[in-house]
Amino acid sequence: MNLTAETFEAMRITYDMAFKDAFNAAPTLYEQFSMTVGNSAHTTVKLPFMEQFACMRRWLGARQIKNLEGKMIEMHEEPYEDTVAIKVRDIETDNWGMYTPNIQQLAVAGKALWDQLAIKALLEPKAWIDKKAFFATDRKYGKSTISNKTTSALSHSTFKTARQTMFAYAGHAGEPLAVNPDTLMVGPALEFVARDILENDFELDSTGKIAVRNSCKGLAKLIVNPRITGDYANYWFMMCCGGPIKPVAVQKSKEAALVSKNKPDDEGVFMEDMAIFGTSAYGSAAAAFPHLVYGGIVAAS
Repeated sequence: MNLTAETFEAMRITYDMAFKDAFNAAPTLYEQFSMTVGNSAHTTVKLPFMEQFACMRRWLGARQIKNLEGKMIEMHEEPYEDTVAIKVRDIETDNWGMYTPNIQQLAVAGKALWDQLAIKALLEPKAWIDKKAFFATDRKYGKSTISNKTTSALSHSTFKTARQTMFAYAGHAGEPLAVNPDTLMVGPALEFVARDILENDFELDSTGKIAVRNSCKGLAKLIVNPRITGDYANYWFMMCCGGPIKPVAVQKSKEAALVSKNKPDDEGVFMEDMAIFGTSAYGSAAAAFPHLVYGGIVAAS
């Protein structure tokens, strides 16, 4: 087969369709515990943190205006890419179709970028805007001290403690923040510990015998995140995800899209006998609101 512009265009169209179909079909987890901020027009996002959370009061006298400029969570986009090379000889011999799964994998990886960034934001959080570690036991908030960290392993007892701690969070004037811890996220290593807590009718003792009725059953949605592994395998997160504001902010400046250098006169084709296909995306993620997530920061055993 002669290498013509028409051949390369047919290949590009086929790959583009395969990419879009795979991208649209790829599942993601990050939306369940993250909110999306920013757009393609901005490389930096400033997310306001209200010192006093929304809480209506009886209107007496002048309005009390909450300051949205007091503390800002600042996020800066970063570039990401993924690239594959296809031998020109495979195009000449009409074998380029065998690379379609590779193009589809580019799409899956591009869609998964936001999952990667969102969970990394919790596993390796940067210092928060008050200069303290994001997960801390002594964060001052108005008249209150907020703790969103434990080093204890996930169990019925620590699950209950996490919920009660989050329910007790209070605002600047001592008013309840009304945080509803509705989601438990773990990695594969803790999946069945979590299922015992959330799905069993009874708690079992150390010998496997029924001890008491399980009062934790159904109290939270379970997310098993396959990216919580390795040194983080024993980490667990109790979160409030039911409202518009979620624990993690994901800055999606640009979604992954398929691009190529595959024309007969492109440098890669001419100099290296390769057609190049790849993706690029821009974005970032940050652990944003410490009162919405309680972290079990447990060292790997």
